[in-house]
Amino acid sequence: MALSIIQIFRDYVTNGIPSSGNHKPAKSEIRSWGAWVESIISSFLSNGGLVYTSRAALFADLAHAANSSAWVIGDATAAYNGVYMKAGASGTGSWTRVADLPYSFVQLVDAGAGTANAIQLTSTIPTSQSVLRVANVFEANAGNVTISENGGTARPLLTNSGNQISAGGLLANMMIVYVDDGVSFRLLSDQVSAAIVAAAEGFANAAASSASDAADSAAAAAASAAGVDLPPIASDRMLVDNAAGTVRESKTFSEVRTLLSTAAFPADTGLISRSDLDRLGEVVNVADYTAQGAARTGILAAWTEALSQTRAVVFLPPGRWVIDTASLALLMDSGSAKHVTICGAGKGVTTLAFASTGNWLELGSRTTTNIGKNVTLRDLRLEPNATQSTGTAIVVEKFQYVTVKDIHIEDSRQFFKIGDPNVANDVYRMWVSGVYGKVLGSSYPTSAILLQSGSILTFDDACDFNGNGSILYLFGQENAANNFDGLTVGGITAEMFGLLNVTGKGMSNTRFHGGISDRPTNNAISSAKAVNLVPSSSGNIFNLSFVDWKFQGNAASNSGVVLNTAGAGGLIDGLSMIGCQAWSFGNQILNTDDSGAYSRVIIAGNSVWNCGYGGTPLFRVGTGKFNVYGNQGIVTGGVPGYTYGITWNGTSGGRVTGLNNFTGFTTGAELGTP
Repeated sequence: MALSIIQIFRDYVTNGIPSSGNHKPAKSEIRSWGAWVESIISSFLSNGGLVYTSRAALFADLAHAANSSAWVIGDATAAYNGVYMKAGASGTGSWTRVADLPYSFVQLVDAGAGTANAIQLTSTIPTSQSVLRVANVFEANAGNVTISENGGTARPLLTNSGNQISAGGLLANMMIVYVDDGVSFRLLSDQVSAAIVAAAEGFANAAASSASDAADSAAAAAASAAGVDLPPIASDRMLVDNAAGTVRESKTFSEVRTLLSTAAFPADTGLISRSDLDRLGEVVNVADYTAQGAARTGILAAWTEALSQTRAVVFLPPGRWVIDTASLALLMDSGSAKHVTICGAGKGVTTLAFASTGNWLELGSRTTTNIGKNVTLRDLRLEPNATQSTGTAIVVEKFQYVTVKDIHIEDSRQFFKIGDPNVANDVYRMWVSGVYGKVLGSSYPTSAILLQSGSILTFDDACDFNGNGSILYLFGQENAANNFDGLTVGGITAEMFGLLNVTGKGMSNTRFHGGISDRPTNNAISSAKAVNLVPSSSGNIFNLSFVDWKFQGNAASNSGVVLNTAGAGGLIDGLSMIGCQAWSFGNQILNTDDSGAYSRVIIAGNSVWNCGYGGTPLFRVGTGKFNVYGNQGIVTGGVPGYTYGITWNGTSGGRVTGLNNFTGFTTGAELGTP
């Protein structure tokens, strides 16, 4: 039989798949189909071309010669449609159905009149057992499926192999091809493979479970036959054969873990013993050692247990753990490379509350012999148990590799004290991130974060500190015995205190980038500067830079100075302020007199708005090597008392200026000679 016209003139090489490419009809297939159609038409017309819309109408017309043929198409009874032949002379005899209508296939439509499992199809051409059916599916099935054609009797729709359709075997908008086997309809295009795979997997799982049950039964039978006395069943235990292979013992998880930690694995397995050097971190729950009312004792016990292992987590469950007798001092005297994390359930979930006097949490101690290593403090809230505290929240001494992450420090007089002032580079490599701190208390120190001695300290994004209008500076280096080498501060917010105060031995390799200092002073501490650099007579400042920083102050008099080096006795070398913004400060944005030594000072590309007050210049530059270049200073109307953009003091010693733009000053742009 010739191919159907739909197949011959299909759009794509593979029907319904555009990616297979456009289909070009073959002339041989067109000729074959045309010859087949012509033969049917010729056969039909040679006998008069009789067509009736019902069998009753055909039977009522006997005025035709013997062997005449006729078609019945459109009868409400599907079986009555077909090709008929006349028996007997004209006016007598009868009509007999001799064949199905000569259609190769019939397209049917599922318009959704039925249900997902009881499909009702309609077609413009009657169907018969000899035709191939093509139909769409309106919605996915949920179980066994029946089909009714043109209102006829519903029959089961089965798979190609004669089974029921699985749930989801027919999907919405898919096309199916099926035939009539006389009793049911049978798919030629089978159900979707996903359903088949799911069913197969279900059978496979059932088979595997059955096999496992059989194996267990066989093992039990074998054990019974061998006379093995199995221990009684108990919760949370495992069966372990002893070393001799003679007894099967019941062990707790802890006992099994101990066995594994000391086990000697065969060399060919590629495994090694789970010793103290390679075992995973253990979780030591503080709740196993104490109630919240005796938190200090329990935490110290958990810390001691953690130190007995190489890697461990000291976990504080949710709640308020009160440390009400003394500071919580966590010492690491072993000198070995431990890795211990002190972790809460979250800085809004687990709280450590400390006594109103003394330091809060101490990592290490200047009285210890060895230097501790590798400690992480995270996911906690620290606060005083009383309304205020006179101690420092976190003290770190004699420690290397310290991480402080996601800690909330509430109502502390001082956030951090880092390093022993009597030991050079006492704290080495410390990272702080996600810390929020607010000052509250009495007898405030000068700085909320005191840098006494150490190197490589990083405060990164998501840190937010609030001075609460009661403390002068966020960072301070006030130790005259040792300096601090390597401070990086990026993306933090420092609110209501000055950013940096250096009055001690000094700072080296310090970088502030991309953060905000907001309102460094208020009525209570009007003497604070945004940045105050006055190193001691023996102190030095090397490579200190401010990049893309925003300084925001108050409009009142004496509200702050961005850089203040007046009275410095040491050397300031490699100081730079590049691409920063500053506004609403009284006094100078930069003040360097001739009492200190300055080298490689760069003030470039900054925007300064409404800074300078009371007959002072915006920049006061002393003797030394300065580059004041490409800055913009703007004074708006109504702000009194400004004189010059730059006042050059002292003698010229390699000072460079250029491309500065100072607008709105009462006297002029510059005074003196660079």
